[in-house]
Amino acid sequence: MLSPLSWLLLALLLVGVGLPLRGHGRWLLHAGIGGAVVAIIAMTPWVANTLVGWLETPQPVVASCLSSPPPVAVVLAGGVDTAPTEPADLPAMAITTRRRVERAVAWWHERPGRSLVLSGGPHLAGGVPTGALMADYARRLGVAATALRVEGRSESTWDNARGLAALQPPLPRRVVLITSAMHMPRARYALARAGFDVCAIAADPRRIAFGLPGYLIPRSSALVKTETALHELVGMAYYRWLDARSATPRDGRARD
Repeated sequence: MLSPLSWLLLALLLVGVGLPLRGHGRWLLHAGIGGAVVAIIAMTPWVANTLVGWLETPQPVVASCLSSPPPVAVVLAGGVDTAPTEPADLPAMAITTRRRVERAVAWWHERPGRSLVLSGGPHLAGGVPTGALMADYARRLGVAATALRVEGRSESTWDNARGLAALQPPLPRRVVLITSAMHMPRARYALARAGFDVCAIAADPRRIAFGLPGYLIPRSSALVKTETALHELVGMAYYRWLDARSATPRDGRARD
């Protein structure tokens, strides 16, 4: 239901039901027409890039992240296009995952002694972890195997953070976080709640500059952006709810 396309289909259903009605039943027709207009507008680059731009707004950089950056970066998976059959099945990786790994590899090459932790579980139970695919791709791009670790059990960003916090030997609490620019707010929040102090490096920016008339014409690419942005916003709200729930015991009193 986070897709404007689903809203449009529901709106058309309301129009179909409300069209033959009279009197008070006409509200269904009006609601359907209004919903269709909202859905179509949400599929325009104008709305999509407004949402993306809000999510991708960079946060102020902590001075210590510039003067003494952490030597360890965690890289979060961005999904797969198909279920991989082996760790070397690189075509299965989604382009979002590839771009995150490529940004991480560029960071690794900037200074000796750095290491990468690739976090992502399997697409299907018992399958190849996405983190293993990412590690294989990083090795092909020149990263030493000794500089790589994999967290391969997590199924979501919230799980990524907790899986990274549970690794043994433990990671330092101060790390670089590499993920997509649009995903960064939710990822930073999840890692902070798991006890990490994050220096953020954003990959794969998706916002494009305003331009007429194309910005006002619904497009499939804008639909995907809007869906992704709404997923991030709802995900952030859900994580805050999870955090609030974990901070309040069953008797309703907040924990110290």
